[in-house]
Amino acid sequence: MTNSLRTAVIDKLLKIEQYLKELKAVMPADYQEYLSNKMIRYAIERLIQLIIDLALDINNIIIKDKGKPPAIDYFNSFVELIEIGVLDKEFAYQIAPSTGLRNRLVHEYEKIDNKIVYDSIDKTYHIYRKYIKEISKYLGL
Repeated sequence: MTNSLRTAVIDKLLKIEQYLKELKAVMPADYQEYLSNKMIRYAIERLIQLIIDLALDINNIIIKDKGKPPAIDYFNSFVELIEIGVLDKEFAYQIAPSTGLRNRLVHEYEKIDNKIVYDSIDKTYHIYRKYIKEISKYLGL
């Protein structure tokens, strides 16, 4: 991987790290608090989207760097990282479904199921912390 691509990936990892800190800072105490505070809901939805989008960018940089064609969809960008040796199969299939939540947040904003988003907050936080570690390991950081 060229230095400029490596730097781009590291910058994106740092942004994910920052967004995860912000997500943790706005996590509501419970579902009722989540429902009652529209600004917290909007902040969480946007942070989750940004975190996933950055990971998708990283996936695509790595896939392209390895000379592979782009993944057929966002979900498969994580699956492609199995073949490249970046993610193990279990983790790739654990994180890949987050792309479905991202798509709902981006494309069906008015139809968002608050319970699904609320239930994904903690999972998103932990799974993307692990993603940072796995990509950092791949980069030799």
